[in-house]
Amino acid sequence: MTHSTPTAAPSTTPPPRGEGPGVGGRPTRRVPIHGAPLLGAPLLIALLLATPTLAQIIPTGSPTADILLTTAITEQRVFLTCSSLDATSHPLIVKGWLRDTQAAITTLKANNVPPEAIAAFTEAAKVENVLPAPDTPYSDVKALCDANPDWQATLAQLNFTLLELRLPEAFE
Repeated sequence: MTHSTPTAAPSTTPPPRGEGPGVGGRPTRRVPIHGAPLLGAPLLIALLLATPTLAQIIPTGSPTADILLTTAITEQRVFLTCSSLDATSHPLIVKGWLRDTQAAITTLKANNVPPEAIAAFTEAAKVENVLPAPDTPYSDVKALCDANPDWQATLAQLNFTLLELRLPEAFE
């Protein structure tokens, strides 16, 4: 029995960013929300599967604040997870997130948000609850980071939800 010799696929250049086939061959489109890209459905599913179910946001009384808190946690999940193998940047990202969550808690208290809502945000925003569970397969972590290849640029350009700056506006 003879087998044909495998050959490599012809070299092609990838389409420019934001172009090319998406799910099922349909073009993909990112919709910016307050300067941050919208995460795709597969990523959101992966995040939900990797997130403790007890860490949830309870309504604060301001729908805008609720969206900001949820968005910030989702964005930081990418930053914290994808930086977790980098001993230099990860501690800095953790420090920034802790500072931002403390500022958010101060803002929530100053705006008379119910204590149970503040406690729920505090629990959901803990680094150990934002990171995937320890038994999450590496392939899932890699898929999250591969789905967000620009996470470092987004972080460096401060193109994400900074609660310290944005949350007070939600209560004006």
